[in-house]
Amino acid sequence: MDQRNSLNSIPFVLVTGFLGSGKTTLLKRFLNAHADEWKIAVIQNEFANANVDGQELKESGKTFKIVEINKGSVFCVCLLSSFVHSLADLIESYQPDVIILEATGLADPIAIGQLLSAKELNEKLYLAHVWCVVDSTSFLDLEPRVQRMTHQVRIADTIILNKTDVVSQEHVTRVEKRVVEVNSHANIIRARFCELPHGILNEAFIQRPDDNKNRSNTQDIKPHGPLSVCSAVLRTTETISRRNLQNFLQLYEKTAYRIKGYVNLTDQTIVSVQSCFGQTTLQTILKEPGPTELIALGPLIDPHEFTREFKKMTR
Repeated sequence: MDQRNSLNSIPFVLVTGFLGSGKTTLLKRFLNAHADEWKIAVIQNEFANANVDGQELKESGKTFKIVEINKGSVFCVCLLSSFVHSLADLIESYQPDVIILEATGLADPIAIGQLLSAKELNEKLYLAHVWCVVDSTSFLDLEPRVQRMTHQVRIADTIILNKTDVVSQEHVTRVEKRVVEVNSHANIIRARFCELPHGILNEAFIQRPDDNKNRSNTQDIKPHGPLSVCSAVLRTTETISRRNLQNFLQLYEKTAYRIKGYVNLTDQTIVSVQSCFGQTTLQTILKEPGPTELIALGPLIDPHEFTREFKKMTR
């Protein structure tokens, strides 16, 4: 990575996007493209006290360092100081060629400047690129009500309009129009499953600090306050039938922002659960045996009720 050596600092890549937009899918594409040639450190930030996305990345077969930071956004003032120290320790101990932060979907990343200007980091890192993954199916409904989504788009260098295969092109055009209203400087790419044109991922690692012009208009924006979101983390060794799992998910999929995880079925198979605003997929996977683990995020999620309802379905 000649760019890093010439700057004597490490490129820092930020990946943002609301819950379920496809950030982890993009991250897997980063790893597939570059993990064999570069020493990559990945920081995964999860709002809930668990991280099923980290397990998904570990199963990619690629060699990289992963640091999982759960229970809140690293941009929240309550975690920012400890995160700065953790990041400095990571640089010292691992000496990566690049660091990628996958922020929680509930993050307000306007404080990225405060993070990288910390004295422990400002001579060791530079902000190389900011990616934002936009869920084309839900953005227009949610963005007027969730200001941090606007902030995620506003600071991006590249915006991926993801899931364009499941909505009409007219709808995608409306999404793109709104995105341009928020950030007219970013490169906008329409995609499905975060599939990008060949070579586009290299942009994340070659941009010099003095190229970051479009972020100047964010200096006076204040980070949004805490978002009223509840989380539930379910871990159990009990198994459930596929039909009962589907019935359980139907109880929550309309009100939950996000449900994700791995579930052990009674037929001895393991399924990956991905649910985002009522769109739910179950996929049978090969995975090392382990307990069922589900995470749910939403304004009305009661963690005790979530666990209780699941266990009812296992009887």
